[in-house]
Amino acid sequence: MNDTEERTNLKVLGNSTSAGGYFLDVKVTGECTFNGDVDCRKMTLMGETEVNGRLVMESMKLTGECAVKGGIEGESMRGQGDIKAASIHVEGIKFTGNLSVSGDCDAEDMHISGALQVQGVLSAETLEISLFGPSRAAEVGGGSIKIKRSLGGKLIRPGHPGSLRFTAGLIEGDQVELQGTTAGTVRGGNVVIGTGCEIDIVEYRDSLDIHRNATVRNQVKL
Repeated sequence: MNDTEERTNLKVLGNSTSAGGYFLDVKVTGECTFNGDVDCRKMTLMGETEVNGRLVMESMKLTGECAVKGGIEGESMRGQGDIKAASIHVEGIKFTGNLSVSGDCDAEDMHISGALQVQGVLSAETLEISLFGPSRAAEVGGGSIKIKRSLGGKLIRPGHPGSLRFTAGLIEGDQVELQGTTAGTVRGGNVVIGTGCEIDIVEYRDSLDIHRNATVRNQVKL
């Protein structure tokens, strides 16, 4: 298919529906439901967008809510609000808000401030999560993994200090630095178990640092 000839821009103002299809730039201000797959170069969403299919894009900027029945694939995803998808495979993610994925979520570079629920594997070469709410993944894998409690989190959710927690079965990376995390197994090269962590077993190759306010039931040097 000759991409540039067949792709057109789509601009939505207000409340609208679209069959989906191939686009250059998609700009939604308001509410839009796409009843099929969407494949575009650039996507700018302000408001509420629903895609009843897959979403493939080069770059996406969101302010608001986006629900995708299928997977999201692309190069860059940033913004703030609420994203729900079956899976996410994006090179770079910088997002503030809630991310809910029923399958796997992977990126080269992922920076999340907020809360995330990943039913499958969460993986990134560089992963940084600043917790503003309860978060979980079945497994976490990557090069550099940093999970920390957000300093401003209690202002957003007053009276719920325990909600700033990340839960996973397995967390594995070269460099692992955790706060407020409950996990079965943490495995890595250099591992820092910070304040508020509860870990069943830590397996480390090079170094292990455990905060006095953390619980590690077993530790094994590999």
